[in-house]
Amino acid sequence: MDELRWLEQWYSAQCRGDWANDRGVTIQSLDNPGWMVTIDLEGTPLARRMTDALLLRAGEPPSAENGNVGGTDWIECAVKDGRFTGAGDPFKLHTILRCFREWADQTPP
Repeated sequence: MDELRWLEQWYSAQCRGDWANDRGVTIQSLDNPGWMVTIDLEGTPLARRMTDALLLRAGEPPSAENGNVGGTDWIECAVKDGRFTGAGDPFKLHTILRCFREWADQTPP
């Protein structure tokens, strides 16, 4: 199953109760350019695994030091403050979704 289909099923499974009203999944474009994916973990089974962690970083992500532009090949995914966040260049949306899937599919310690 590809990452988008997996995310659709994961999202659907979370839409019991108020989670979809108060929280959810956001996929947006960035002007540097690139993608940003934010997934609120509160109220999901993944909430018990929420520890701040850098999951993946490669290339030169946008930062204050590089004028918020970043390189042409970059990605950064992390779990922080109750959310998964993934950002990357225009060709990294699939990789961001795969990073979330791989983290979510890990057996909890």
